[in-house]
Amino acid sequence: MDFRQLRYALSVSKERSFTRAAKRLNISQSAVSEQVRLLEEEIGFDLFTRTPRGIEATDRGRTFLYESERVVGDLLSLSDTARRLRGAKLDTLTIAMGSGMAQLFIPRLFQDLHKKLPDVQLNIQTTPTRAIFTELHEERIDAGLAIESDPERLPSGLVFDRLADAEMALIVPVKHALARSKQPVDIGRLIAEPFIMSELSVGYGPVVMSLFTDLGMKPNIRAVVDNIETIKIIVQSGGGLAVVPRPCVANEVALGQLKAMAIAPARNVAFSFYRRRQPMSRRKESALQTVLEMLKQS
Repeated sequence: MDFRQLRYALSVSKERSFTRAAKRLNISQSAVSEQVRLLEEEIGFDLFTRTPRGIEATDRGRTFLYESERVVGDLLSLSDTARRLRGAKLDTLTIAMGSGMAQLFIPRLFQDLHKKLPDVQLNIQTTPTRAIFTELHEERIDAGLAIESDPERLPSGLVFDRLADAEMALIVPVKHALARSKQPVDIGRLIAEPFIMSELSVGYGPVVMSLFTDLGMKPNIRAVVDNIETIKIIVQSGGGLAVVPRPCVANEVALGQLKAMAIAPARNVAFSFYRRRQPMSRRKESALQTVLEMLKQS
């Protein structure tokens, strides 16, 4: 039994497929199958069984794989220890977030970072929600901040913690006629307005679509954009209107660049912290937990 065999078996369990596990590990399917077979021969029982829904762990396999995750985490902790003994000073956490979240979460994250995580270097990436889920699943990032999505749309093996709820608001150019309204804007009034939409399958895009479809209407979509910064620029330039999480436009509203208005019916979304269920080294787990606690501060 070796580390490689455990990694391969855990990947098969996570993907529920030998083919997808091989792709994720960047090796051949035959190599994955062979190493899992050798592991099963050594432990004396099958780890997986085939079902109409794909590969599933057996009862004994689930117990074994649960303990395997702990062992893999311990081995990764040994790797961290070796790095420190070699003189490496910093651990690295790679965190991705949607483009509109920086103004809400970056101040929380960096306010006391040097005190709470003095030996950690953060790599911050800005990327669309869809890409966050993919890169987490493929282990290219350690955590991601994204709009909470339908669990059915998430890759297997991801878990999340809710950070905050946010009101959805209509954003319009400051000289738009709707900017003078003192009451929440009825979504039904916006059917003829050109709309700038976020990704339609994940994040808050489906929430915005549901505002219209719940009323039996279809929005007049001018453009679909994968980041909120571009959406804000299009709206500022008079290219259309958009419904976005209010905290993501707080700076532009304060500077008088955009007007944010309540909508009827009201709708909220949740910002969440996503990570893989499979544990990392103890040092990284501790650092990731500290990051989560900092992000939850209001």
